[in-house]
Amino acid sequence: MNTTATATATVLDRLIQSGITEERARHHLASGWVRIDDTVVTDPSRPADPPAHVEIRIIGE
Repeated sequence: MNTTATATATVLDRLIQSGITEERARHHLASGWVRIDDTVVTDPSRPADPPAHVEIRIIGE
């Protein structure tokens, strides 16, 4: 029986690792500006382990 747990990076973790503050990352998520593999994500706890492509798209600013 394998009981090894795998660490899961969340989208919030990935955004913070990219160098933005947690507050700003949460704002981007709440605004609907964050995408994982072209799908809009608003839940900061959504898993986003690599190789998932995480991006921020701000339109109209």
